[in-house]
Amino acid sequence: MKPSDFTGLFKKNTVSIESINNPFDDYYVIQLSFPDKLTWEAGEHGAFLLPDNKVSGKPFRAFSVASIPSEKTMTIATRANAPVSSFKKELFSMKKGDRVTVLGPFGWFKVKDETSPIVLIATGIGITPMRALAYYLSNDASRPIHLIYSSPDKHLFKSEFDAIAKQNRSFQPVYTASKEETIARYVDLAEKYQNEAFYYVSGKRNILKGTIRELKNKGIKRLRIITDPYFGY
Repeated sequence: MKPSDFTGLFKKNTVSIESINNPFDDYYVIQLSFPDKLTWEAGEHGAFLLPDNKVSGKPFRAFSVASIPSEKTMTIATRANAPVSSFKKELFSMKKGDRVTVLGPFGWFKVKDETSPIVLIATGIGITPMRALAYYLSNDASRPIHLIYSSPDKHLFKSEFDAIAKQNRSFQPVYTASKEETIARYVDLAEKYQNEAFYYVSGKRNILKGTIRELKNKGIKRLRIITDPYFGY
C-alpha cells in the first residue's frame, strides 16, 4: 500500500440505483448510474451509504467495484448472509433512481505493471473485484492471466469470464469447488511463475491467511501477493 492508494477516500459522490438483480441463492448484483466526474481504477472499493433510508447499526458498507468506468455503470455485488443486516435489507428494497452516496473508490488491489504474469485467486463473493480486473485486462494478450475461482456450486459472472477467455486466449479461468483443488491449482502456478507473477487474493480473512501461507511456503515474496479481504460484503 502507498498513500496514493487512499486518495479516492476523500471523494464523495451521489450515484443512483439502476437495477438490483438476484441471480441465484443469496447473491445480489447492484448496478448504479454515476456522474461523469466520478472515475476509479479496476480493483478499487468504496464506502457506500444510503442517505434516504433509515439504517440501524453500521450506516455504511464497503464494497469492491466490479466494473470499470468504460462500462458506464458502477456495479457492486454482495451476499445477503443470514441474518440480513438492516443496511442490506434497505439496499435490496431500493428502486431505480434511489440515491446512494459513495466515498471513493480507492484502494490497493490494482494491476501493478504491464508485464508480470497475473494470478487471480477468488472465493465466493470475493470474485467481485476480479470482474473489474478481468475487464480491465480483457485486451491484454501480452502475458498470461489466470483466474482461479472457488465456489461450492454456482460461480457469479462465469459467463462473462468465459466470454473474455474466448476473445483473449491469454486469459484462462478455472472454476473449482473444493479447497484442495483450489490450493492445488494456485500452487502449480506459483511453482511455474514463482516471483515473476503477482498473486491477487480476494476472500474471507481466514482464507486469505491460508493462501498467503501456502504461497509463501512456495517461496513467493509477500510483496508479490496482493490481498483484498472482505470488508462489508
